[in-house]
Amino acid sequence: MTHYDAEQTLERLAHEALRELPPCPAPASLETRTLREIERRAALPRWRFGIAQWPAAARWPLIIGCGLSVPLAWMVGPRLWTRLASLLAESDLAHRLAGVRSTGHSLLALAELTAHLLRLIPKEWLFGGLLITGVIYAALAAMGYLLLYPSVSHSRAHSA
Repeated sequence: MTHYDAEQTLERLAHEALRELPPCPAPASLETRTLREIERRAALPRWRFGIAQWPAAARWPLIIGCGLSVPLAWMVGPRLWTRLASLLAESDLAHRLAGVRSTGHSLLALAELTAHLLRLIPKEWLFGGLLITGVIYAALAAMGYLLLYPSVSHSRAHSA
């Protein structure tokens, strides 16, 4: 028996087993919930829909513009960087960027100090703090979800 024949046999057996199951009725409130959701989505402003729902007169120029921007960036990019480099060399902006570099060194020193201090804190405290922070974050996210979408969470509780 080949691999293909084994797959066909397995598929046939699965179909037979599924056909023998009794039909599962839909909840009585499914139709009203579905129609309510369709009405809610139809009332949304057009900007909330994805690009697939935009009118073709708006969709095609955007797609064509995005497609043309890639080769344009490849052609213009090197010239733009060369021009920017010459402007930096001619102006006093190069001296200002040196200040940014020294700020970067300061931030690096601060990061090294933070790493040193973290090494001094016992690992159990760090892991405990991370665990507590994660639990609090998850609880706040769940509460925010329940506050923002009370009808969804309410309907899920009744359909279960």
